[in-house]
Amino acid sequence: MKRPLLSSALIALSLGMAQAAPGSYGGSNSGLDLMDVDMMFIGAHPDDDGGIMGTFARYILDEGYKGTVITLTGGEGGGNATGRETGRSLGLIREEEERRSLNLIGVHSPRFAGLHDFYFTLSAEETLEKWGGDSFVCDVVRDVRLQRPEVIVTMWPGPGTHGQHQMAARAATLAFEHAGDPNFCPDLTNKEFLPPFTPLKLYYYPNDAKSATVAIPTGDYSRSARMRYADLKELALTNYRTQGYDQFRVIPAKEAAPERFMLVRSRVPVPETETHLLEGAVKDAATSPAGVRLEVTPAAYQVGQGGSVDVTVRFFNATPQPMQGAALSLAVPEGFTVTPVSGADVGTLEAGKEATAVFRVSATAGAAIDQDARLTARYSAQQGGRTLGGANQAHVRAVAGVQVSFKPTFDVAAYQDFARQTHTEWVIGSLPTRLPLIIGQDNEVALQVTNRGGSAARGTVTLELPKGITASGNLAYDLEAGKSAELKVTLNVDPSVLPEGRQSALVPLKAGGQGISGDLANVYALPALTLPRVTGAPKIDGDLSDMAQLAQGRINPVDLWWRKQPDSAADSSANFFAGWDADFLYVGVRVNDDAVVCNIAPDDVKAQLRSDAVGVTVDPSGASRDTSTTLMAAAFPCTTAGFGARGFRDADANQGLMEDTAPGMEVASRRTDTGYDIEFKIPWKAMPSQPQPGSTLGLNVVVYDGDLKDARVGANISESGLAWAAFSWGGKQALPYLWPRVTLGQ
Repeated sequence: MKRPLLSSALIALSLGMAQAAPGSYGGSNSGLDLMDVDMMFIGAHPDDDGGIMGTFARYILDEGYKGTVITLTGGEGGGNATGRETGRSLGLIREEEERRSLNLIGVHSPRFAGLHDFYFTLSAEETLEKWGGDSFVCDVVRDVRLQRPEVIVTMWPGPGTHGQHQMAARAATLAFEHAGDPNFCPDLTNKEFLPPFTPLKLYYYPNDAKSATVAIPTGDYSRSARMRYADLKELALTNYRTQGYDQFRVIPAKEAAPERFMLVRSRVPVPETETHLLEGAVKDAATSPAGVRLEVTPAAYQVGQGGSVDVTVRFFNATPQPMQGAALSLAVPEGFTVTPVSGADVGTLEAGKEATAVFRVSATAGAAIDQDARLTARYSAQQGGRTLGGANQAHVRAVAGVQVSFKPTFDVAAYQDFARQTHTEWVIGSLPTRLPLIIGQDNEVALQVTNRGGSAARGTVTLELPKGITASGNLAYDLEAGKSAELKVTLNVDPSVLPEGRQSALVPLKAGGQGISGDLANVYALPALTLPRVTGAPKIDGDLSDMAQLAQGRINPVDLWWRKQPDSAADSSANFFAGWDADFLYVGVRVNDDAVVCNIAPDDVKAQLRSDAVGVTVDPSGASRDTSTTLMAAAFPCTTAGFGARGFRDADANQGLMEDTAPGMEVASRRTDTGYDIEFKIPWKAMPSQPQPGSTLGLNVVVYDGDLKDARVGANISESGLAWAAFSWGGKQALPYLWPRVTLGQ
C-alpha cells in the first residue's frame, strides 16, 4: 500500500525529537515512565467508555494530561449490526472499533485483558464463575502498577447493571485499595518486580443522577478538535458500528449533556465543590499542592447514638520542601462531637514524610439517624512564605440502638459485603434491598432486628405499606443487648398496587419504628398465572385459535423495560396464551405492531434485541440466580427471505439455533392485519431441569420492536422492549428472580 511522503517540516520535527530523546521511549527514562498516565478508565466491554469521552478529550487533547482505557473483554458476547461475525472474530472487530474511537480523544494505547464476554448477564456472581475466579483482579492491579494512574474511573459496581460491568468496577475498586500493597498479588512484586503504586482518587459512574458529585461540561469547544466536546464524543462513538451507534448518533449532538461522576474514595484534598477530576491528584486543589495526601478513614461506617468511632487522618508531604506549623483538624456535622486523641499538632513535616492524627467522633442523641454524615478533615501549613491548606471528606452514619433490615437478596448481600471490605460502604445508600412479591398471593418476608445498645430493648417494628399491600404477623421484639432476632411477616399484594395499564410494579416499602434505625426496600410486584394442562397439543402453525382456552396475559405499551415507550398499543403491545403437557411448554403471542420489519438474514438468526422479535424466558426451577440454569427462547417472526419464524436460544448457557440447542422446539408465525402472531413449542427436556405438575416456574414474555422499515440487513433498529414483568434493566431477561411466576396446573 502506498503511503504519502512526510513533509520536510515533519521529517525535521521527527529528527529533532529523535535527537532530543533517542530511541522509541521518547523522553521516558524507564519502561514505567513510558507507560505512565494520569488517569485510567476501567470497563468491561468496548463502548463502556462512552461516559468519559468528553472528559478525557478535554484533559488529554487540550490540557496535556495522559489517559488510558483498560477493557476486560472484547465484547464478543454482544450483537453485531454490521455482519455475521461472532465469537472471537467479533471481539477483535469491537476492539478495533474502540481503538479508533479512543484515538480521536487522544488515547492511543488502550489495553484489552482478554476475558470472555459470554452472554448478557445481570449477575456479578455468574461473571466471577465464568471468568474463573478472582485471579483477573491481579491483571487489573498489574495495569495500575505499570501505568500508575493517579485517578481511576470505573463503572457502577452494584446490582442493577450488567454483571460484567459490576465485576470490572469491583476489580478497579480492589486495585485502588490494594495496588500499593506489595503483599497483594505477590507475584507482581516477587516475580515481575513491579513496584507497588497507590492511586489517589476513585470515581464511579453514578448509580443515579443525584449520586453524582461532579459534572464535567461538554458544551464548550475543544481548541484541538475545533468542535464541541459533545460533538467530538458523538463522532468517536459512531465508530461502535457493530452496536448500532452510527444509527442514532448525530453531529452536532442533539444535547451537550455534562458527564457525571461520583467521587467514591480520595487520598488527597478535594474542593468542597469539585470541577475537575484531577484536582488534588495531579493538579493543585486551590492552596493544596498536587499530590499532597490527606486521607480520612473512620474505623466503622455506622456509629450508634451515644457511641463513638475513631477516625484516622493521614497527612503526607509529597512536595520537595518541608512544611512548617502543620496542623490537622476534623469537623463534624450537627449532632456529632469530635475530640482529638493524638497527632493533631504536626509542627514541621519534612518532604516525603507522613503524620497521623486520630480523632474520636461521637454521635449524640441529637444526631440524625439513618442519614449519611460527612466528616471533613483539614490541614494547614506554611511553606516558603506561602499558606497551604486543603480538605478531604469521609462518611459515617448514625444509627439507633435498635436496627431493622430486610433480608437482602443474594446479590445485594454480596455487594454490601464487598463495599464494607473496600471502605465504600457509604455508597450502598443508593441501593435498596429487593423484595420480589407475587400479586394475589401471600409472600413471607424476613426482617433482621439487632439490638446494638448496652441494655435490653423491646418494641414493635412498623411497616410503611404502599397502596395495595397489606401485612400480617407479629413484629414485636424483645432483645438482650448485642442480640439479634429474625421476624417474619406475610405481605399480600393486591392488583391495586399496579399503575394503570401495567402488569408489574416497583414500589417502596419502609421498615422502622420509634427509636429504630429502619431500612428501605423496593417491592417488585410480579404477575402470576396457573397454566392449564392441555389435552390436545396446539398445532404450531402461526394460528392461535387453538390456544384460545389457555391461560392468558396482556402486555401494554406502559410495560416498558427498554428505551422509549411505544406511541400506542398499535405501535407495540401483545396478548399471550400459555399451557403445557408432559413434553412441552406452549406459548402463543399476538403482537400488535403497525410496522413489522424483516431485516434479519436467514443465516444470521441471533440477538433478538436487534429487530422485531419475541422472547420467552423460562426458569424451570423457579429459583435460578442467573440465566445459566434457564432456557431463553426467542424468535424473529420473519427474515429477509419472507414471513416465517426462526427460533433460537440467547443469553443462556446453551445459545444458538433451536435445532442445535433445543431439539424438538418449534416456532411458527403469521402476518396479521395488526401485526403478527407467533407460537412457541418448547421441550421440557431441553431445559436444565424438568418441572413436575404443580411446580412453580419463572416465566416472562418479552416483545422487541423497531420501526425502521428501510433498515439495512442486520442493522440494530431496537426502539422499545416490553415485557409481562418489566423493570428498567433489573427486570428484563437476565434476572430470573424478577420474572413472573406460573404454576403448572391440571
